[in-house]
Amino acid sequence: MSVLAEAFSHSDNRSFSLLSRLFSSPIVRGTYKDEKPEIQMNFVGSKTEQKRLTHLVNTIARHSPTGRKVLEDAAKAGYSVDFELLADSCGCCNKENKRISLNPCMNDAKLTTTFTHESRHAQQDMRGINAYFCSYDVATELRLRRAKEADAQAVALQTALEIRASTHDGAALREFKKAYPEIVAELPLTTTEKTLENVVADRNRNMTVAFNGWFDQQAMVSAYETGYLKAHLESISGKDETEQLHIFAERPFRGHLDSVQIVERVCQTENGKCYMEADKHALNNPKMCGIAFETKEAADVFFARRERLTGQPRDKSYQELPSRGSLTFTPNYAYFDMPYDVKKAAILNKILSQKSR
Repeated sequence: MSVLAEAFSHSDNRSFSLLSRLFSSPIVRGTYKDEKPEIQMNFVGSKTEQKRLTHLVNTIARHSPTGRKVLEDAAKAGYSVDFELLADSCGCCNKENKRISLNPCMNDAKLTTTFTHESRHAQQDMRGINAYFCSYDVATELRLRRAKEADAQAVALQTALEIRASTHDGAALREFKKAYPEIVAELPLTTTEKTLENVVADRNRNMTVAFNGWFDQQAMVSAYETGYLKAHLESISGKDETEQLHIFAERPFRGHLDSVQIVERVCQTENGKCYMEADKHALNNPKMCGIAFETKEAADVFFARRERLTGQPRDKSYQELPSRGSLTFTPNYAYFDMPYDVKKAAILNKILSQKSR
């Protein structure tokens, strides 16, 4: 079978499946070795896509002890992996379907850290961290969802650091730094010059720096606050009473976790210890638990309406949270500032726009 036939074989009926395969084909990526994965995971896709996924798995498994453990746990939990065109994301983790999807438009250096990031979400689910939005009160939701993202990025950075130390190839680390400069801003410059043994020994410090740095991304924090919380609170808008009652049932906003409980559950290393041991109250920092006034207003409306229709008392957990002002959101195009990726993004956008007509 030719390499091109191999790249497009075994097509399914998913939208844009052929286009997705194009971005992993020899035309775009070149060829990949025919080798066995170091970690047995269920790969979904063409033969070429599976070779590319094997390459990503083996890069992580052979050169990053932290990344390997995360991928092994995702595999044990039964997660499959595929490529999927994602308009505004590098990857995603679906707990219901137990599937990790990676955006084939991204280069392999970028997908290396994306893979560990999304596998970390699978690992979080395995530890019993509730993946369903609106399961807890607003204050908990705000802290917990941010903490999960910050933690996943901490694992991604540690993986990139370990791969650089092991292989002296800094591509994954450069991609991460370019995309998330705030996350690495406080990382000591000497970190990138250390041996793998020393990078692993410094894991708690590295991941703490990354976790804290995530909250310096004001646009990113606003984006997650909008999508993970404010949008759910505004979901009753324009709905009749029956629909609103259904929404209130689906979004209970019940139960509370404090900063220490969240940090202990989320910020774990492979040995079960907390890498944020020195600052388990971090999520009480105004920078980390501040709420935008638009979100607070949406919460006021949501819970007043719920009280009127159901008699349930209002959630007051968010009333004492510090204000972070207004929501600010600027799309992060960090991964598309290279000419070749700009061209790929333009092609994708054109095809998507034609498809929607």
